[in-house]
Amino acid sequence: MVSGSDCFGTPITLEADKRGISPREVVDEHHAHHLELFQKAQIEYDLYTKTDTDNHRQVTQDIFVALAQNGYLFTDKTEQYYSPVDQKFLPDRYVEGTCPKCHTPGARSDQCDACSSPLNQGELINPVSKLTGETVELKESEHYFVDWPKLQPFLEKYVDTSTKNHPWRAWVEGETRGWLKTGLQPRAITRDLDWGIPIPTDRLPKELVIEGDEHKRIYVWFDAVIGYLSAAIEWAKGSDRWEHFWKNPDAIHYYFMGKDNLIFHTLFWPGQLHGYDESLHLPDVPAINQFLTLDNQKFSKSTGVTIDSQEIIDRYGVDAVRFYFASIMPETADTSFTWDDFAAKTNNILIGTIGNFINRTLTLAQGLDCSSLTVDAAHPSAVHTAEIISSAAEHLSKVEFKAYVEQLTHLAEWGNKQLADTKPWSLDRNSAEFTESLLTALSAVVGLAIILPPLLPKASLVLQQQLGVKIADWSDDPATQVTQLIKALRLTAAKPLFSKIEL
Repeated sequence: MVSGSDCFGTPITLEADKRGISPREVVDEHHAHHLELFQKAQIEYDLYTKTDTDNHRQVTQDIFVALAQNGYLFTDKTEQYYSPVDQKFLPDRYVEGTCPKCHTPGARSDQCDACSSPLNQGELINPVSKLTGETVELKESEHYFVDWPKLQPFLEKYVDTSTKNHPWRAWVEGETRGWLKTGLQPRAITRDLDWGIPIPTDRLPKELVIEGDEHKRIYVWFDAVIGYLSAAIEWAKGSDRWEHFWKNPDAIHYYFMGKDNLIFHTLFWPGQLHGYDESLHLPDVPAINQFLTLDNQKFSKSTGVTIDSQEIIDRYGVDAVRFYFASIMPETADTSFTWDDFAAKTNNILIGTIGNFINRTLTLAQGLDCSSLTVDAAHPSAVHTAEIISSAAEHLSKVEFKAYVEQLTHLAEWGNKQLADTKPWSLDRNSAEFTESLLTALSAVVGLAIILPPLLPKASLVLQQQLGVKIADWSDDPATQVTQLIKALRLTAAKPLFSKIEL
């Protein structure tokens, strides 16, 4: 699991200009904050790096040179937005206007966030500088382009193969095929900037060297995705361990992002990899989400439509936050965060269904000698629990987080129903009926303990402590795993796993 901070996006220079500091200071500040937030949210990476490392620059330049040598790059003069006031070319995010395709105002010059359409220079309607508000003009500049029409036949085969082996979300496949049907066009991969990865002119064929290249940089959309490969190489620390993942046909590569990055990961990144080294593993599962909104409004720090990540975790707990976001994951359509729904799902499902069932069962089971229980993998409760565990695992492998949450909720509901039907609190604790009732409920609790760790890291550890067992991983034989864990239980005092939310 690797990723990193994208250091060369123009929002960096935009913030640096506004604050009067260097782009590197902005990068270092935000990168450190990202690491703090990941730790607080209990999100773990094998490596979370940055794209301003020497390693990343080297890998990016290697790919740039390989594409040039393999005939996938060409140079051409193009018009780029220029500010007469500042007397310089402007990066894409410094220019905004009306989208020519959906007519939404506030679109930046390289992409419209409203309709996710990538835009070329000159397509914006009424473009102005975000810094000054003044009208900008188009001025000619020479740049490097990827010859996407040349790569399109390969990409069509790639999409056919990838979607067959690891089915994509229907809307992701649909949008990707839509781009291919329209026909890919050449796209510039350099800009007139001074913050970014330099063009490796000394390694390029002479016929591809352009004038004034010292004032140009490799464009961020081309370099950022390369971070997946460069991060793996950095993680390997000089060894070839990264090849186990990147040159292994049996590996499965998952990518996580929002829908505004779709085309860059389903088409552009596979094309870059193919043009660089055909032995490298291509993306298998583009786990792309649609947008999350706040009360149906687009998130925006500048307009105050935002949630402070650190504050919501500090106030309501990491497990409640992770549970809610997984339950409303915008996998197939935009979804909206609302505070009332956050409180309702936490109080009614996480606590009311899951937490209460676990606490109720462990309270009833206090003093029970679990090692003496007669149970094997064929026991009906173990079989049913195992079916739900297997279903949850399958949903996780397909990146269907909402369905995964539904499975663990279903397991708690089933356990609750067994308790309501058998009423063990009214039975003699020494009776076979009491033992059988608790055995069924404990199967569900153990199943929850197996399923919960990827979603609720804090609560799952507390639960394992209360059960007196340690769960290392999911088993290929969950029914046997459940029965073995039941017999190994050494129950301690039951305590609530979650706290009720008062907004």
